[in-house]
Amino acid sequence: MVSNDIMRIKQQIQPTIRIGKRGITLRIIQEINNQLNSRGIIKIKVLKNFGEEFDVSISSVAEELSKRTNSKILEIRGRTFILFIPNAEQYKPKF
Repeated sequence: MVSNDIMRIKQQIQPTIRIGKRGITLRIIQEINNQLNSRGIIKIKVLKNFGEEFDVSISSVAEELSKRTNSKILEIRGRTFILFIPNAEQYKPKF
């Protein structure tokens, strides 16, 4: 069950991670982990040039990052998805 706080926050946050032609790198994963640990919830945007380089669906990217960061997928919309840590004490989004 997703709390009302998370549902309210998901509409307000902007993407803080962008995945482009370099794909999913160790640096991207480290940054996602850092942001999840500090905020509890983040929005990630997959750029069009990622699709030109790699033939992978956005949902596959979201699932892979969710597994690698021990987070959950809250929502996938178009090229943007939201990851969160279910048991985070407090969600501190960056607007």
